[in-house]
This record gives sequence, structure tokens and C-alpha cells, in this order.
Amino acid sequence: MAFSIMKMRSSKTLVFYPGPNKITACNFLTRSVFECSPEMVGLLASWDKWASTADIARAHGWSKSELKAVVPQLLDFSALVTAGSPLAEQEEQFSGQWSWGLPTALMHFCVQDSAYMTIEQAEERQIERAGHTPQPDLVLKNSAGAIQLPNALEDNELLALMARRRTNRTAAQPTITAKQLSDCLFAGLGITGETANCVGALPLGMTPSGGARNPYEAYVVALGVDGLEPGVYHYCAADHDLGRISANHLPKISELVGGQEWADTMPCLILLCAKLDRTMWKYEDANAYRVVLIEAGHIGQNIMLAATNHGLSACPTAALSQLAIKRLLGLDRLTDAPIYALTLSAPEPCPSSAGQSIN
Repeated sequence: MAFSIMKMRSSKTLVFYPGPNKITACNFLTRSVFECSPEMVGLLASWDKWASTADIARAHGWSKSELKAVVPQLLDFSALVTAGSPLAEQEEQFSGQWSWGLPTALMHFCVQDSAYMTIEQAEERQIERAGHTPQPDLVLKNSAGAIQLPNALEDNELLALMARRRTNRTAAQPTITAKQLSDCLFAGLGITGETANCVGALPLGMTPSGGARNPYEAYVVALGVDGLEPGVYHYCAADHDLGRISANHLPKISELVGGQEWADTMPCLILLCAKLDRTMWKYEDANAYRVVLIEAGHIGQNIMLAATNHGLSACPTAALSQLAIKRLLGLDRLTDAPIYALTLSAPEPCPSSAGQSIN
């Protein structure tokens, strides 16, 4: 279709910020970042309704030749959106589903599907940085005369278990048991009771949740779980069971965690995906987004401790391939958000430094 009759408008998810001699623009839905002139900002500001280039030329004094020169670039940068396009549909979803404002949306969408850095690349960067910038102190010591507390690990089985937790990225065995997986899932997301408020019943879980909204669902990519057919499963916390998800293919785990090849030796992956609309429904304040992220840490820590109790290592990662995960799981709402993931495995007793994560 010719640009002169194609209906377009400026994107509703553009954010601009000034810099020296330039203006930088970002479409946070597409993660497109580009530079533009004040004249381009003026053009986009005036093109806020569906209109063709001919309409804009007549109404705002731009020549057709000028528009013909800039429109393809603006479309490539997703600064302009064509009527009926997938991006136009995505923007409609955003306007209808997102209620936590543009600043929170900018952070949420722009950090998705980030480029993965290998361990070797990360180490090279740390060494280079250490050569010119000293590390900050990793612990803060008290001055002399501080009050010594009782030994926390003495005769304390719970804290001793917590102290044994380690992240180990080498798998000693190709499988784990269904009981081990079951306990890890229940520790993180199990429902233990019910409470109620002014609008109805609310589930009580193994971890605290803001307003008892329980925004997280767990999905399991099971490649080596004894008694479980390899596949993708949804964990129902209410019934403590697994439902098989129809998937076009069973991916390598690395395909879901930013290309991290160490993950392909793991027998199992737990994906924690937030249904943000559960929390949005009650809390209009964007601070609730921070609460949802904190809850992933609560759940993940419980999973890791249950894994430690079984002699397993649960390796957490936030390096996710969000688009691939959503496609695999059939999560089509804009407010369905993969947030956190953990692999489960029996660890090697003496891992090599290349496969070990110290945390």
C-alpha cells in the first residue's frame, strides 16, 4: 500500500529525553531506541491520530517528498504505527491492560530479552573494570565495641540448612525424582489455607504476598524427572498437581534462559511467571510492581531451601528469553510476565570453576 493513503499515527508508547545536540527516543514496547531532531518530535506530536502522509502534508505543511524520505525510517524505529498492524494491536492491549503508568512500563518492557553475556565475557569485563575502578566493599563492618550476638548456627537445624544452600551449575545426574520436584514446588507456591477480605476469599501460601494477590504461576520444563513424561507442565498450587501443556516442541533449557549453555545439562527448569493484573486489580500505585518482583525472591528462596534439603542445587537466573517463554506457555496477555527461573539438579560434589556460580 502506498504511504500516501496508508493510515498511520505516532506510537503511543514513545518516550523522549533530551541530550547534547540531540533528542533520544525509545519505544518501550519494541525496545527500539533512536535519535531524532526537534522537527521529528514535532511531526510525531502532530501525527497523533490515524492519518495518511497526504493528510499530514495538507494539515501541517510538510511536503510529500519530505515525508516520503522520513516515513520509512520512522516505521522501522516503530515511531510510527500502521493501522491494523501487530504493533497497533499491542498498543491497544497496553492501553487496556496496563495501569501502572509509563515510568514503570519503561523499566518493565525495556529489560526484557536482554543480550546474554557468557561467563568468559563477564569475567573479562570485571577484570578490565577492576583495573581502573576499585570494587565497593561487599560487607559493612561495625566499629570496635560492637555487641557480639550468639552463634546462629549452633544447634539450629533450620539455619544450618540455609547455610548449606549453594548455586551449582553442574549436574551430577541426568534426573531428579518427582518427590523432589513436588517439595520444591510446594515450598515456593503451595496453598496452605484461606482468608477473606471485603470482596471475597483469598488464598494463603507458603510465602508472603502483597494483599494476598498471589500473582505467580509456576511452569515446569521437565526433561529428566523420574516418573514424569518429558514435557512442559503447569503447576496448580491450589490442587498441588501438574497439568501438561501442549507445546509445539520441547525446547532446550538454554533457549528459555538467555542462551546460557550450562542450563542444558539440567533435568528440570521451574519458570515463575507473574500475572500482573492480579495485583493491578487491587493496587493502582505503581509501587506494587516492585512488590511483585520482591515476591519472586520469596518464592525462589523457598524453592532453593527445599532443594537443598533434598541434596539438590536450585540455580536461579533472571536472564530470561521472555518472548520465547511466553510463546511456549501460550501467555498472550501483555500483563503475563516471566520474571524468574530456577533449574533443579543433583550437583557435582567438586564442580569446576567454569560451571560454578558463587552465591
